[in-house]
Amino acid sequence: MSVNFSVILQGPYPSPKIPFALYVVDLTVNAVCSLTATILNALVIVALRKIPLTQVHSVFKAVLLNLALADLVVGLLVQPTYISAVLTAMYGYHEVSRILATVFYLANWFFPNISVSFLALIAIDRFLALHFQTRYRRIVTFRRVVVALGFLWVLKCVETFILIYDYRIFNIHASVGLMILLTVITTCYLKIYFTLRRHEKETGGESASSIQNSRRGNDRPGEITSQGKTSFSLVRYKRSFHDMLCLYVAFLCFYVPPLCVFIAIQVRGEENITYMIRFLGATLILVNSSLNPLLYCWRIRAIRRAMWTTVKEVFCK
Repeated sequence: MSVNFSVILQGPYPSPKIPFALYVVDLTVNAVCSLTATILNALVIVALRKIPLTQVHSVFKAVLLNLALADLVVGLLVQPTYISAVLTAMYGYHEVSRILATVFYLANWFFPNISVSFLALIAIDRFLALHFQTRYRRIVTFRRVVVALGFLWVLKCVETFILIYDYRIFNIHASVGLMILLTVITTCYLKIYFTLRRHEKETGGESASSIQNSRRGNDRPGEITSQGKTSFSLVRYKRSFHDMLCLYVAFLCFYVPPLCVFIAIQVRGEENITYMIRFLGATLILVNSSLNPLLYCWRIRAIRRAMWTTVKEVFCK
């Protein structure tokens, strides 16, 4: 273990720079969000397993399943470990607190970060769907996406060991990595937005017949028709794009402010106010895991119906 990482874990925990009342509020927020993230993401995972491929494209389903799994572990492991580390330190069990803090630091980096990677994968998938259109299904196959998902899990595991090896290198790597992912996601959605705007200007919008045909279909742009040909519904694509845009906006609200503070600390050094903002920013990122399943339920009809069916099956037995 690096000296830098050991110093972090040996320091006063909870920190004397943070008021006790703020710790109480922070622990309460994390406890509530841990419960909601666990329940809601578990429902999303069950719902995704029930939804047939005629309603949700297999590629999108696989990425969303991994995203929900990462958010589920945040509620099951990351937030409870943080709460336990603080409480054990408050009651004088410092050795136990150090062990819990070690688990928290590693898990707190791994799972929120891989969630952002999955959001980037979704943005790339949406861009490729618009760019290739009818060729999308032949290029973006389920097997290739599974390989990409497995690669991301392994990559983030390797990156987590950088935190143990040298915390200073990790700080630089984390900042640059998040900025690259943010740039990729933003670039993909901007290209999609301007492409759709240009198409609307050229065609004057979708005809009423195409809209009606779209409503008879499902949420899968680039579907296979009964004649074996691949079609592309721009209306359905727009709907799926707007659904994922909500996830992107939530990501900006919950990740960008802590990232800006983190970069400011690396450039100007840490002050009391920036330390406190970073403390709150860490919780803000974790809260995002509770919001994502609510966005799925709100924006994706198939998931909403499957979740509601699952709830009725549980409580109506």
